[in-house]
Amino acid sequence: MIEHSGIGVRIQHILKYWPLSHGEAELHIFGDPAVLKKHSLPKKAKIVPYLTGIYSLKEFSGHPEMKNMDVLDIPHFNVPLRYLKKCIVTVHDLIPFHFKSAHGSLLKRIYLQITLRSIAKFAAQIITVSEYTKKDFQKHFLTESERIRVIYNGFSKDIFYKHTLGEVNSFRGDRKLPKEYLFTSGIGKAHKNFEFLLNSLTQLWSSKQLEIPLVIAGISKEIPDFLKSAIETSPGKIFLLPHIPYEALPLAYQAAVLFVYPSLFEGFGFPVLEAQAVGTPVLSSEATVLPEILEDSALYFDPANSSDFESKLLTVLKNQTELARLSKLGKKNSERFLWKDQIQKLGDFYRKEILNS
Repeated sequence: MIEHSGIGVRIQHILKYWPLSHGEAELHIFGDPAVLKKHSLPKKAKIVPYLTGIYSLKEFSGHPEMKNMDVLDIPHFNVPLRYLKKCIVTVHDLIPFHFKSAHGSLLKRIYLQITLRSIAKFAAQIITVSEYTKKDFQKHFLTESERIRVIYNGFSKDIFYKHTLGEVNSFRGDRKLPKEYLFTSGIGKAHKNFEFLLNSLTQLWSSKQLEIPLVIAGISKEIPDFLKSAIETSPGKIFLLPHIPYEALPLAYQAAVLFVYPSLFEGFGFPVLEAQAVGTPVLSSEATVLPEILEDSALYFDPANSSDFESKLLTVLKNQTELARLSKLGKKNSERFLWKDQIQKLGDFYRKEILNS
């Protein structure tokens, strides 16, 4: 899953900033060698070819070489069940558990129940990427708190930093984006709540209360019907940003007047943090983990209340002082989540709970 969004970003940075020396522990990385070799790996790490399909029944059995490992660090809930007692399992969120549309078929629901309940009962240790996810997992799977450790995600300053005005203008011009725009990302999944966002913005555009357009990144191949309808209803107001390289994302954030995030459920929330890292103010849903990650550095709205969202949006866009304040607070807040710091905490966790056990 090293090239998946979210989970893949975490895997990449764990390997990039691998916190243990070869003398402390030998690192064996299970995966597709052709894919792994495209990424930054620790020098003495050994790649073990493992091509089993993600979420497949065969994955439950794991790789035969796993029996020789002292510890298995599994970066998602798709665990090898027969080796579970020596697994550290990272749980990013319980979105598939809460939103049936994420794992809609009966077979997928059964798979989910088996894996999550097995992790709760048998995994050696569990890592969550936020306090919210820790409490959510405890609540639904009755896992004792001493077996769960929170180690946040982060961002890299070598990617998410403020670019020059010339670079931003060039990015915007190359992609034919408007001079000023609201920015959002991640459309396509029900919990992202984009139908709510588009309905609210359409109302503001049609009533002439709002002129600034919206740019949407993260569009999948299939455009949802509600997005097609919004584009037809509000011509010239919605711009779709096709897939762009990860390294170019900071420019998309920085070119925006405001980053808007209407999500109903997150386990961490990479986009709000990435926006803040380049100085873009954030207007965020107040749902689930987002107040934990953002604290007082963002403006919040109720993601089920259009009036609240519309009022907050119009008010903040008219107040340059408030936008500047949120930009400054956001930049400071993002400094709490540097990948190097978070992976160092992971190293401390390994040494305390695993190497000394």
